[in-house]
Amino acid sequence: MKHTYILPQALLSLLFFLLYVGCSSPSAVLKLDPPEETLLEPAPVDPVKIAYLDSLSRAHALERQQAIATLIRLKEKEQRKSKAFKLARVKFLSELAEKQHQEKSEELAATLTEAIELIAELLEHEELERDFNFCWMAFRILQLYDEHVLPLAKLDTDNPALAIRERLLCNPEQMSVDENLFAGMLLPKTQIPLVLNAEVKKFITYFSTFPKVKEIFQRYLHRAALYFPTIERVIAEEGAPPELIYLSIIESGVNPHARSRANAVGMWQFIKETGRLYGLAGNKWFDERRDIIKSTRSAMRHLKDLYQLYGDWYLALAAYNAGPGRVNRALYKSPHQRDFWALRKYFRRETQQYVPRYIAATIIALYPERFGFEPIRFAKPIEYDEVIVPDCITLPTLAAYSGIDVDTLQFLNPELFKNMTPPAYKGYVLRVPKGRGADMAAAIEKIPAGERLYFIAHKAKREESLLALAKQYKVSADVLKQFNELKTWAVPKGSVVMIPTTSEVFQTVSYALSDLSDDSREVRYRARYRKRYALRKRHKKGRSTAAISLPASASIC
Repeated sequence: MKHTYILPQALLSLLFFLLYVGCSSPSAVLKLDPPEETLLEPAPVDPVKIAYLDSLSRAHALERQQAIATLIRLKEKEQRKSKAFKLARVKFLSELAEKQHQEKSEELAATLTEAIELIAELLEHEELERDFNFCWMAFRILQLYDEHVLPLAKLDTDNPALAIRERLLCNPEQMSVDENLFAGMLLPKTQIPLVLNAEVKKFITYFSTFPKVKEIFQRYLHRAALYFPTIERVIAEEGAPPELIYLSIIESGVNPHARSRANAVGMWQFIKETGRLYGLAGNKWFDERRDIIKSTRSAMRHLKDLYQLYGDWYLALAAYNAGPGRVNRALYKSPHQRDFWALRKYFRRETQQYVPRYIAATIIALYPERFGFEPIRFAKPIEYDEVIVPDCITLPTLAAYSGIDVDTLQFLNPELFKNMTPPAYKGYVLRVPKGRGADMAAAIEKIPAGERLYFIAHKAKREESLLALAKQYKVSADVLKQFNELKTWAVPKGSVVMIPTTSEVFQTVSYALSDLSDDSREVRYRARYRKRYALRKRHKKGRSTAAISLPASASIC
C-alpha cells in the first residue's frame, strides 16, 4: 500500500524543481519568434476630398488676407481723421492752390473749397490758432477763396470760410465790450429767458461792430423781414415759444437753401436722418427740409421734444446743435447740474458759443436800431393757393401754360430744387400765388401727355447693377444713369431709381412721398458702423485675428 503514494510524490517534487529552476535562471527565459512582416497596401487617394481640403485652406488664407486688408483700411481711415493728416493735407492743398493760381487753372475752386473745409475742422484745436505759420497759410487760402470762389461778404452762416475769418481776424471771445452800449437796457419777459451776461455782450459787439460781419447780419435781418411773418404763424400753431423764430438766424441766416458741410439743409439745418424722423421726405428731385413751412413745423416739434427731455431751453438748444448724446455726456460728468452755463465747459467750442449767439441774435433782432442796424420792416405773410398736380411736370411747362413766372413758383416751392414736381408721385400739392389756383388748375388740364413725365420708382433693397435694372425694365442704361445722376453703374442700397415708363403703366402704381425718400446715405452709414463694430469686437475677442500675424501698421486698438 505504501508504494502507491511514491509515484505522485515524486512527480510533485519534480514539478516544483522545474518551476524553481525556470524562475531563477536567466538562461531559461521564454523566447518568442518575431511575427512575420506584412506589407500594408496604401489607401486609395480621393481627388474630390483632396480638392475640397485644398479649397478650405485657400478660403481660410483669403479670409485672413481680407481681414488684414480691412484692418489696414480702418487704420488709414482713422489716420485721415487725425490732426496730423489734415494738417499735411492742408499744406499740400495750399501749395497746389498757389500753383493753380499762377496757372489760372479751372480746378482752383475745388482745391480751395477742400482746403477751407479742412482748415475749419483744424481750428477746433486751439493751439493752431497760436501757430503763426498755420494762421498765415489759412489767411492766404482765405484770400484766394474770396478772390476766385465767392466773396466773403456774400457768404451765409453755413459756409466754413466765415468761421475761419472769425477765428483769424475777429474772435468774439477776445473782444472788449463797451458797457455804455448796454447801460439801462431792459430785456422783455419771454418764455425762453434772455440773459445779458459777458458772453452774450461779446457776440452782440461782434455782430454790430465789424463792418463785414455787420453787413452779413443785416442781410439776415432782411430775410427775416420776408420770412418771419409766415413762419411765426406755424410756431404759434405748434405751441412753441415765439422766441425760437430767431434761432433760424444762427442756423442758416434765414436761408431755406442753406447747406452746411455736414449736409444739414434748409432754414432749420436738418440732417437727413433727423428730418426723416420728423416727417421730412426727400430725394434727388425734392427735399422737404427746404420748405419753410414743413421744416419749421418739424423743427418746433423737435425742439419741444428736447425741452421735454431736459426741462431747460438752453440745454434743448445745445442738444439741437450738438445732439442729445453730447448733452447726456455733459450731464453724466456733472449729474447735479441742469444749467447750460455750468455745463458749458463740457461742450465743444461751437456748442459753447451756440446759446450766446442765439441770445445775441435775438436781442439784436428785437432792438436793431439800438445796435446800428436798419429797422426791420416786416412783409405781409406769404399767401398762396394750393393746386394738385397729378403727374410729374416741369415748372417751366407749368409756367408757360398758366402765365405764372417760374421764379414765383420756385420761391413758393423751394423744395423742388430740380424744377419739376416729384417724379413717380401722384397728386403733388403745388403752391401758387393767392388767387391763381383756378388758373393753374385749368392750365394743368391743357398740358398734353407729351409734355408730362411718367416714371416708376425702384428702391434698391441691396446694392444692384444699373445694367441689370435697365434689362429688367427694358430701358436704356445710359438714360437711367443720366437722369438719376449716378456716377457709377452700381446702385447703392436704399437709393431710389426713377425709371421712365408710359402713362398706362404709371396709372397702375402709387407711392407716398416717404416711399420715394432716398436713404442710401443712412443705410451706408449704418452698414459701416455695424461692420466697424463687428470687426473691433471680433478683434478684441481674438476670434479671427488670433492666428493672424498682423503688421504694426494694421493695428486698430
